[in-house]
Amino acid sequence: MGFDLGYVLYVTLVCSVIDWLGYGMYNMGLNQPVVAGAIVGLLLGDPGTGIVIGGTLQLVYMGVVAVGAAIPVNKTTATTVSVALCIMTEISMESAIALAVPVAVLGQLDQMLAWTLNSSLMHIADGYAEKGELDKMSRLQFVGSAIFFITKAIPIFLCIYFGSPFVQMINDNMPAWVQNWLTMATGMLPALGFGMLFALMYKPKYIPFFIIGFVMAAVFGGSLLAIALLGAAFALTVYFYVPVAKKKKGGAL
Repeated sequence: MGFDLGYVLYVTLVCSVIDWLGYGMYNMGLNQPVVAGAIVGLLLGDPGTGIVIGGTLQLVYMGVVAVGAAIPVNKTTATTVSVALCIMTEISMESAIALAVPVAVLGQLDQMLAWTLNSSLMHIADGYAEKGELDKMSRLQFVGSAIFFITKAIPIFLCIYFGSPFVQMINDNMPAWVQNWLTMATGMLPALGFGMLFALMYKPKYIPFFIIGFVMAAVFGGSLLAIALLGAAFALTVYFYVPVAKKKKGGAL
């Protein structure tokens, strides 16, 4: 593309750090397109372009949220790469905004890869915990964080260095086995997360509620909203009526 490698690396670092910090500084809004776009634009000398593209993509991805282990398209990567390419190559804002769609999908894939790789670290951490090697267990957090950064930085660098044709080429020519592997990994991650959550919350007295929810979903085809409302109703019933029953039993009422 004719850009100096040092400048490309600088742009890659800017985009990757913003995307990477989106997790740790979620409440500061760095992962939101309108914020990420403005920062990239400011650091590349054209804040106006960053604000316009970021604000437009904020409307596009306003309803995109991560729920549990469901990995949505990466709106932050889409914004940072689109703003950077628009400023560097002087393509139109409309073209840059259209480019955000395949970039967001590419960002989603690197998120899946990072989560899949990091899931193996949990077993290593469990082994350190059993041996009482807490320092080693803590250091694994830095390894996991580095994996997130690397999986973001590599595709961002390729997108910046080779431009929009590379992005479209990746999405159009991805091998079927890669897509199948990522799909399988995406399906396993929610199960892994649910298993971890159940291990933390497990108590014999909660088993009846687990069985009721499972039967509602598996046998009667209950929707997630219906099961959640039933769960809330059970929780409110226990909260409001169980203490009263205990007081009556003790003779206080």
